[in-house]
Amino acid sequence: MSVKPYLIIILIISGCSYIPFNKKNIETKEITELIKKSDIYNEDFSQFLITQGFNDDELPIKNWGLKELIYAQQFFNPELKTAKMKWEMVKTNEVIANLRPASSIGLEIGRETTNKELSKKIFGGNFSFTIESANKRLIRYELALNKSQLALIDYQITNWKLRLNLFNKLLDFIENQEFIRLSKDELRLKQSVMNMMKKRLEAGIVSQIDLDMKTIEFNKKNQELLELQMEQALIRNQVASLIGLSIQKFNLITLNAKNITSLLDDITVSYLKDKELIELQEISLTKRLDLRKALSNYAIAEAKLKLEIANQYSDYNFTPAYIYEFGTRIWSLGIDSIINSASRNKAFITKAKKFRDLEASKVITLQLATINDIEELQLNFSNKSEDLKYSKQMLETKDKLKKQLNARFEKGLIDRMEYEIEKINLIDIDKKYHKAIYNLIRIGLLAESILQEPIFTPKIKLLNEK
Repeated sequence: MSVKPYLIIILIISGCSYIPFNKKNIETKEITELIKKSDIYNEDFSQFLITQGFNDDELPIKNWGLKELIYAQQFFNPELKTAKMKWEMVKTNEVIANLRPASSIGLEIGRETTNKELSKKIFGGNFSFTIESANKRLIRYELALNKSQLALIDYQITNWKLRLNLFNKLLDFIENQEFIRLSKDELRLKQSVMNMMKKRLEAGIVSQIDLDMKTIEFNKKNQELLELQMEQALIRNQVASLIGLSIQKFNLITLNAKNITSLLDDITVSYLKDKELIELQEISLTKRLDLRKALSNYAIAEAKLKLEIANQYSDYNFTPAYIYEFGTRIWSLGIDSIINSASRNKAFITKAKKFRDLEASKVITLQLATINDIEELQLNFSNKSEDLKYSKQMLETKDKLKKQLNARFEKGLIDRMEYEIEKINLIDIDKKYHKAIYNLIRIGLLAESILQEPIFTPKIKLLNEK
């Protein structure tokens, strides 16, 4: 009976270390309400903007500019928050890897049923612990640290992809909006021409076939406009989703398309025209997140190789024990170790070396692709700059032609229908000019994608990043 208090103490000590399970339900209705309540007037969002350098005069946000959009995405986008949680989860492995092997404690009690022995009581206790060799715990911690770094880079890559997707969709929206405006101008002119042809048909000046051809052109252009408008609504929804807001909340303020286009165009030209090839290559090779990810994978492969080499050396389990039996006290010390075969060690080490070589090869491949991408980027920038230069010249020529047409129309040298048909033809020059602008801006977006360095907005600290 004297051993019972010891048993109770062991159970109490063991029980104190238990962490209870707390159930946490996911309520879809509550999540829906939370999404609906998320908007730019959220107090936490305002505080976040202040920490990022916004002044009180800038709050709340009056319209969507480039800076406002990217900061809103940082705060509201749920995919970015999920990536951050994954990184934080992986970081817990650093604590786990630094733990020593678990020890054990045991208690034995019994009683002899015969009457021949001096004592009928039997009890004892034992303790077991492991001593690791070859710094295995330190290597495991190094491996966990490298995996945490990899998870952080994955978090940053997620942020980067969301940023680029937002920029591309935003540019699609602005470009589409511009073509909707030009299509409406063209449609109004075609409607005017068609009305004039109807009057001429009544006067017998044109045939029904001529009117039917113009009607077909008008209907075709009207259908194109409807498709552009439907696509515009879809793109607007995609922009709102990339930010992390409902479309209703996104539409609370207007999008400053003209300011955004001007900013993207100016920064693209000013950034790329002053950069030499070697400078761009140096930026990309030091900033690219996927290259850093490849280097992290290499570091993980090397840590795994270290661990396999360390596993050649056996660990030792010590088991001291004390037993009291039949009046006799017995002390004992046990030790055991797993002996690995040389062929087994060699097989695992060879595999780890091959894995490290594979990760090193990926780094080389990625660096080569990056260098080639930079050269192609400069060539594309030069070509698109020339296209824009030519389009500007065409636009200047168009303006001169338009003035000449106005003068001829006012002098009565051409009638209104001829005048408006010529104006319709000139709209194609406006389309080509705007297309050239957006193509050049897309080179800037491509530069951000290759360099993985912010060009259009300041470098933003990730939400709650430590």
